[in-house]
Amino acid sequence: MNEELKFGSFNPEVEYCRRAGAYAVIFDEQGRFASVKAGKGFFLPGGGIEAGESLEETLIREVREECAHEVIIGRFLGSALQYHSESNGSRHWEFHCSYFAAAFGVRLDNEPEHELIWLELSEADLLRFDIHRWGINRRVQQDGTWTELTR
Repeated sequence: MNEELKFGSFNPEVEYCRRAGAYAVIFDEQGRFASVKAGKGFFLPGGGIEAGESLEETLIREVREECAHEVIIGRFLGSALQYHSESNGSRHWEFHCSYFAAAFGVRLDNEPEHELIWLELSEADLLRFDIHRWGINRRVQQDGTWTELTR
């Protein structure tokens, strides 16, 4: 984990709930990236690590649950941290996110938990968290077509 790369602001007066997660950065043939639409916005496919899981096991489970697809995990893109507080101040999060280049595998029979939405790079600001835009940036940068995606 690159602890120097941080998004958001740390507030020493609040208690943060630490959550580690793994996320897939998936592009289609048209250059759009996969996102999932959940209650509060758009996110990259993936989520929180459960006890005893590796990053890869987490990513496989989360993509199966959220998108009803197998996932083909490619190279590790990097990790970063984001501090986030709910708008009502009820919870404060310290997200430790790891990102992988990936592709969808076969479609599964289960019902997906979230709606899969393909977004254009120009729509990256729809992603709820800065750290997810950073994950997209990492893949674009490493693929050799650097585009800075900022809110």
